[in-house]
Amino acid sequence: MSSSTPLPPDACARLTRRGVLTLPALAGAGAVLAGCGVLKKGGSASSGKSSGAASPRAAATATGPHGGVVLSTEYQGAPMTVEVGPVAVKGKYTVARFHISTDSKEDVYLSQAFAQLENVGTTADVRMMSLEQSLVYVELGGNTEDLSGAVTKGAPKDAFPVFGALNDGVHSVEMLLPNMGVVVGVPVVKESEVDFNVDDVIAKANLQGPDPGPFKLERATVSMDGSSDTKQDEKSTTVTVAGDVTFATDSDQLSAQADSVLATVVEQIKKFPSGGELTITGHTDDVADDAHNQDLSERRAKAVSERLKKLTDSSKWKESVSGKGESSPRVPNDTDEHRQLNRRVEITLTPSKPAESSASPSASAAPSSTVMPKAAGPAGKGPEGVDVTIRDKVAHMSIDSVTRVGKFLIGTVRLEAEQDVIMPAACLVLPESIEGLGWAALKYDMFRFGAYSLTILDGGKRYLEGGFSFSDGRGSLLANQFVYDLVAGGVLSMPAVWPDPGGDRVVVDLPDGNNPIAPHRIVARLTDIPVVNA
Repeated sequence: MSSSTPLPPDACARLTRRGVLTLPALAGAGAVLAGCGVLKKGGSASSGKSSGAASPRAAATATGPHGGVVLSTEYQGAPMTVEVGPVAVKGKYTVARFHISTDSKEDVYLSQAFAQLENVGTTADVRMMSLEQSLVYVELGGNTEDLSGAVTKGAPKDAFPVFGALNDGVHSVEMLLPNMGVVVGVPVVKESEVDFNVDDVIAKANLQGPDPGPFKLERATVSMDGSSDTKQDEKSTTVTVAGDVTFATDSDQLSAQADSVLATVVEQIKKFPSGGELTITGHTDDVADDAHNQDLSERRAKAVSERLKKLTDSSKWKESVSGKGESSPRVPNDTDEHRQLNRRVEITLTPSKPAESSASPSASAAPSSTVMPKAAGPAGKGPEGVDVTIRDKVAHMSIDSVTRVGKFLIGTVRLEAEQDVIMPAACLVLPESIEGLGWAALKYDMFRFGAYSLTILDGGKRYLEGGFSFSDGRGSLLANQFVYDLVAGGVLSMPAVWPDPGGDRVVVDLPDGNNPIAPHRIVARLTDIPVVNA
């Protein structure tokens, strides 16, 4: 976005005073931004520094005074305490309570703590999850309390986010609070057991917001060598194999590497002995004419089908084989790199009995024998952390542990510095080689400034942060949608949810690789992170 490009109508609602400073492309738009009011002193981001106490580790503790789970953390350099829950279901709605307080000597502004780009002053970016059921719920966009004002010492604020109804039998949920952490074990109680009026909250809330879900939580992995990627939800699995690795150039002849690439598909087929539906679809780039590409895509799909029959027993699967030529690209065919992403074969498995592979990973899972690739940036043990350089200033990145819940891991990566650091634009987005894979959850809006590059490495695979797709096809990752500047002595908390590879320790890797919108991406690795059970 150049300085001459007009801002969209809602840009004033999307940009914070501190956030503007991270957008070098907007350096010439000062007059426009001033007109939005985002350059005024005392903007919506916190103006309070740390009280001088040591920066607390984000930690969820026992039951709070209202019956919820207490998260001790900080936001924009100020110590924060958020009691999350309990939640109560009433008809088609679930209502939660957030009790927010601080010991900071200065005011703390929370208008964009829980709604980072849109709907400021609300809890719109909070995500309620049932990880045991692989479901995620979005807030309906209008909690009853205005969070645009300050939270002060001795004067806490309450917020009551409203979500869609939970399924029967759910006794606790997880809550992702952007900039603060993920809270596990938030109790689900009867309406009569909460100390607020559920009917009153629902009556006052603006319930004209987005589709409340629930949405299926997607699990996505990419092979470390780039030969395949996999997207899963509770109903289906799609493995995409790279055409350039699987086939000779402009040919349907399988390469010497084909069997090792298709091993990922074989692994998935063997998980479901009852079979189901198996769809194999070939795709090409736009080089050559339509007829040639259509024929090539069909021949490549047939070649994969025939080879899979030799590699494993697929007799229980109802197979459909087709080609789409150049008609369904993942990304525009405007560069050699993009054309490479579009040359592929997609294999989708929809098992008749998805529960056959419902067992969650565990610490007893066999450790990976795959050699870990060399770190592209600074590396260190997760709890000890590692120093990274941001705009010629040193910041410290760490993560104490991750927690296993169902088929997922949750954790919070911390970034802190002894001096103020203006974060570069999009410094935590994924490299284009991964971002361009075409999953809905990786399709961001024009800003794309979230903490999306926190991945887990294990067993030759890169596990991306969990995400979901809205009913209109848009996607979202379970992560901060915006990365704020670092306040001296403060902590930037980046909560995340990942698919669980199993084992008792994991590696969080921020991968190397180019992205045109992010010339100053942060690259680092955190190893030996302990896994604890919820």
